[in-house]
Amino acid sequence: MRYRVSTATRGAGAVYQLHDDESGASASVLPISGFNLFDLRLPLGGEVRPVIEAEEGFADHPPGGAGQGTPILFPFPNRIRGASFEFQGRRYTLPANQGPNAIHGFAFEASWEVVGHESDEGGASVTGRYQISRQTPERLGQWPTDGVVQVRYTLGAGRLTMTTTISNPTASDLPYGFGIHPYFRLPFQKGGDLERTRVILPATKAWVLEEFLPTGEVQPVPKRLDFRSGQPMQGLRLDDVLTGLVYEDGWAFGRLIDLDRNAEFRLVFDRSFRELVVYTPPDRPGVISLEPYTQTTDAINLQGRGVDAGLRVLRHGERDELVIRMETASFQGF
Repeated sequence: MRYRVSTATRGAGAVYQLHDDESGASASVLPISGFNLFDLRLPLGGEVRPVIEAEEGFADHPPGGAGQGTPILFPFPNRIRGASFEFQGRRYTLPANQGPNAIHGFAFEASWEVVGHESDEGGASVTGRYQISRQTPERLGQWPTDGVVQVRYTLGAGRLTMTTTISNPTASDLPYGFGIHPYFRLPFQKGGDLERTRVILPATKAWVLEEFLPTGEVQPVPKRLDFRSGQPMQGLRLDDVLTGLVYEDGWAFGRLIDLDRNAEFRLVFDRSFRELVVYTPPDRPGVISLEPYTQTTDAINLQGRGVDAGLRVLRHGERDELVIRMETASFQGF
């Protein structure tokens, strides 16, 4: 069979590896550290290359935080102002883990449950499950109600597909936002020419930020953040929230292009994701994070002020399904 799943025991726990033996593509997931997709290798420019950045030895000693691989952000992505919010008349307080603010939710460092893995003619997959009350019971009083996230990674047909289901098992309303925080390499080979790259993003607007928090105002995307025609990686300094995304047949495309290798990587996501955070970590040239979010930063507070910030609310028994793809292609032009 072309596709298969294997497991390996590492210092931090079991690693699930998805394989495409025909193309050489592979994906590695560490359930004990947020179900983190920390290694993804896809055919690019004539050879199989890693496209996701994580420290060597990540699976042996995860460094913690949301700075490596593909952190999963739930029940909120990015910051909540003052680590506090009000929902349906009640005030909630979170631990402040980014200055005075809370950041990135509860799931990204939790130990997820693996609920299944399989391979067939369509691909190799592994599915993980996170529930606030089961994996992080100490967080229950910090959020209005319990919530469940189930993520299925599938390697097949030359791409990695991440299918996420979010559900509410309780009788109370579940407010939530969801996002991922993957770190990608561009150029695709370390030491490549940053000027010979292009970042193309489908955003027409940006949230106005003060100290990384939205004011509530959205403006036409300024020149610094206008990636519609492409900008090189060289010199980018980003930590911004883009919006006004353009979708093609229901999908938005973030494109990372290496002109020297005539190849591009695509982060593709459905209309569930209405914001795209772009971040370049300091002192890591050639690394960029493209973060699809269902909401903007601090949405739960902005929504309370009457701002359309994208906060989602699930009632008892309701569920949402969200889809993201990571794929490669030969560069066919801008």
